[in-house]
Amino acid sequence: MWAGIRWALAVVLSAAASVAAEPPQRPPNVLVILVDDLGYRDLGCQGCVDFKTPHIDKLASGGVRLTSGYVSHPYCSPSRAGILTGRYQQRFGHEHNLRYDESDVVNGTDVKEVMLPALLGKAGYATTHIGKWHVGAGEPFRPLARGYGEFFGFLGGGHHYFKADGKNEYGAPLWRGAAATETQPTYLTDDFTNEALAFMERNKKRPFFVLLAYNAPHSPDHVPPRYLESVASIPHKARRRYAGLVRGVDAGVGKLMAKLEELKLDDETLVVFLSDNGGRRGSSDNRPLRGNKGWLHEGGLRVPFIWRWPGQLPVGATYGEPVSSLDILPTALAQAGVALPENLDGVDVLPHLRGETKGSPHRTLHWRVCGGEGYAIRHDDYKLVREVAVDRSALFDLANDLGEDHDLAAKHPGVVAKLEGLHAAWNGTLRKPVWTDSHRQYAVTERRRAQEAGTRQFPMPWVR
Repeated sequence: MWAGIRWALAVVLSAAASVAAEPPQRPPNVLVILVDDLGYRDLGCQGCVDFKTPHIDKLASGGVRLTSGYVSHPYCSPSRAGILTGRYQQRFGHEHNLRYDESDVVNGTDVKEVMLPALLGKAGYATTHIGKWHVGAGEPFRPLARGYGEFFGFLGGGHHYFKADGKNEYGAPLWRGAAATETQPTYLTDDFTNEALAFMERNKKRPFFVLLAYNAPHSPDHVPPRYLESVASIPHKARRRYAGLVRGVDAGVGKLMAKLEELKLDDETLVVFLSDNGGRRGSSDNRPLRGNKGWLHEGGLRVPFIWRWPGQLPVGATYGEPVSSLDILPTALAQAGVALPENLDGVDVLPHLRGETKGSPHRTLHWRVCGGEGYAIRHDDYKLVREVAVDRSALFDLANDLGEDHDLAAKHPGVVAKLEGLHAAWNGTLRKPVWTDSHRQYAVTERRRAQEAGTRQFPMPWVR
């Protein structure tokens, strides 16, 4: 019943906010803005009250804001592999973060997996990846080898905002195309924005695909005065610096949208905005969700997620059914007129967001970490969570308990058995992880710290 109510509400909002969509005259441009470690409540349109994000809020008010938007993994590299392939990354063994090694020609997103830029490139799109890559630093796994026409950014999992001194992963060289450069960042967030603006200008006469993967608001907390000044009223230092990082992204989004209008490409561009995982601990605000980045609870998986395409999507609408980051690839391909690969886990969600297709895009969504020791499954409104190093599963009714406060496993053993069966069937189709990372110890430590603090997520000392 709750699913039907949410869908009906979404359709009512859509109908009230939009006009009937006419077929676009040409394949749309696709701009995906992927931010890093953004808290669920850290946008004005998501309920943030201690700093402003006017440009991202405007993006949301001009399109559809998802209230049940998910990524396919609770942290960086695997989540990005899912976005680029439209498939659960566990299917090809990409279940952990990658160690940064430019000489590693073994570990990275399986080269047999076809990525979105390769498919769009064959359809005549100009393509670029700007910012964080993190799905393979070795030569076979780099952006141009995976179908991109251009690349400007860094290959690892994070980077300094003001320098590339070569001393460690965060100081590694910035790359342009297939080569490392000696380019020094002026301010990394602004540099990536400017690169996207220039690319759109150069390719305004043909369809383009831009994946703009900001490092922000991922650490390190390097923020120039112009962004810190706007959040000076925040007393807590870590929160203030984090807010400054987000403000830099917001300024970039404003420039991107202004550029599309200047080029008269606003109505011809599908824009998608999301975070790669839940908010980082210590400075983000993930309320009302339980947990943070790295967790299998909603705080690690449910993210701010916005879709905008004037004339083709509703305006000022919200959509409450589950949508996955895996849906970006098939949706983009469908709008570009490209045949969808048969092995996708994502779906074209535009008919759902328009209210043309009833029901949920995904009755069931899956997550797995540490080779299957930890997992979660959402089926309709029920969610089953088996945490790493915990010998039993917990069951939650997300329609009535978004914060996952009340474990219903003992009350509904039949539901637990059903979801365990669905998970086992899915799990049996997956590949073992090709490499590992330190996430298991991280998960155990994070859970212990949260228990000791008596909280569902890490304390937020700036909250009064």
